[in-house]
Amino acid sequence: MKKITVLLALALCVGVVAPATAHVPEGAVRTAFQWPAGLEPTLDGDLSEWSIVPEDYLITFADHTAFNGEKPAEFGDLNFRTIVGWSESTNSLYFMMERFDDFYDRDAQGGVAGGDDSWEMHVDGDHSGDQMRFGTADIENEEERALAQGRWSQSYHTRFPNLGPDGQESWSWFWMTQAQWHDELPYADHGFRLDGEIGGGEATAFIEVRRQAWDDFLFNDPEGSVIHDYNEGEITGLGWAVFDSDVAGADGGVGQDAEHSGQWSLSGASDVWKTTASATDFLLAPVDPRVDFSAIESAVEANSWGRIKSAFVQ
Repeated sequence: MKKITVLLALALCVGVVAPATAHVPEGAVRTAFQWPAGLEPTLDGDLSEWSIVPEDYLITFADHTAFNGEKPAEFGDLNFRTIVGWSESTNSLYFMMERFDDFYDRDAQGGVAGGDDSWEMHVDGDHSGDQMRFGTADIENEEERALAQGRWSQSYHTRFPNLGPDGQESWSWFWMTQAQWHDELPYADHGFRLDGEIGGGEATAFIEVRRQAWDDFLFNDPEGSVIHDYNEGEITGLGWAVFDSDVAGADGGVGQDAEHSGQWSLSGASDVWKTTASATDFLLAPVDPRVDFSAIESAVEANSWGRIKSAFVQ
């Protein structure tokens, strides 16, 4: 019990000093909520199960920084909240996002950043700060370079709904590799629901994602790849950038159609597409003794959080 108490105290203290391998921002540790075995969220886009998670696990739009260094000032165009969870039983990370957008873009148009409203995640299971994307200047040999892409840490653009099985149309686009199996069970899964219309004005998206991480990801050898083993009390590296495309067909990429797009990073770094040295430290918390897990079955989803829009400022 003493161990749990100490770990929880660490987990709930955002400003604690991280190990020497700390990521960005330096010295800060966020927390991943632990789901007990058998009580993990059902990935269906219904976020009511997440209502049991204490507010100190919550990460909001106000916690993000634009790629140009600015903090959010307006919340009527875009607003979101997210929580990171994990399960020792499934050896998986769980993410939820509730996202209000004044224009929800999902048409698979454009190349950079997936072209649509996108949530680009990077996962550094063993907290080593690995490079993910390699160019010819890094590795000259084409075969070796292809094998190295996303091998030690992984990055994905998640876009919803899923429009198709491959490439840009997939819900989870692992753009730097040739792998076509990473976004399928048992490695990953998702749930999605949209209150509103795609490309039709204001909408609120309800998103759930489950995924594993690899210490050695071999795009051409699923069986030979090494899945990271998550354990309570471990520090892992996580991060993301949220891309907002405000017109149909616009490209939400960095420097692309800047008038109609925005890019927001959890760590504030703009190289989240390349290296997990820009990841943020997350502590895999113990089961939180404050939580009544029996309340999951009776949880009732509240009114759309995203509809609060600009009235919500943290």
